[in-house]
Amino acid sequence: MAKRRELTPSEINAAEHLQTIWNEKKKALGLTQEKVAQLCEWSNQSAFGAYLLGRVPLNTDAVLRLAKVLKVHPTDIMPELGALLPSSNPANERETEVYSAEEKELVRMYRRVTSEQKNDALATVREFDRKNQVVIDELIARQNMPRKVA
Repeated sequence: MAKRRELTPSEINAAEHLQTIWNEKKKALGLTQEKVAQLCEWSNQSAFGAYLLGRVPLNTDAVLRLAKVLKVHPTDIMPELGALLPSSNPANERETEVYSAEEKELVRMYRRVTSEQKNDALATVREFDRKNQVVIDELIARQNMPRKVA
């Protein structure tokens, strides 16, 4: 039996990213290794297990399939793919938003909670936003009102 080659540092990094994402998301997404394999259209879970444990290097097709199933961007698993994806091509790049530490923290926390908790959080934020808009509309209306002359 031929000996497998050792993974490169970037391949090890991708496997570690996949492990981290898997550990963070599997419960919230209700996934098992078998379910991931099924959703990725692999014959059984051994392929996913081999990628997850870093026994086999991730290829682009596997990263794209896994990113879709795990609901992450492919570069979250394999950052090097950023150079190949259209959104990271400087010629096509749109204005990039810069997020504060608090905004990034909210996104990280949001990704870790259940769907029901996400729905509750969104409903709460939408209600805050609606109330704020009402106040803003009232202030604008007051500024546009004609002033009484004494």
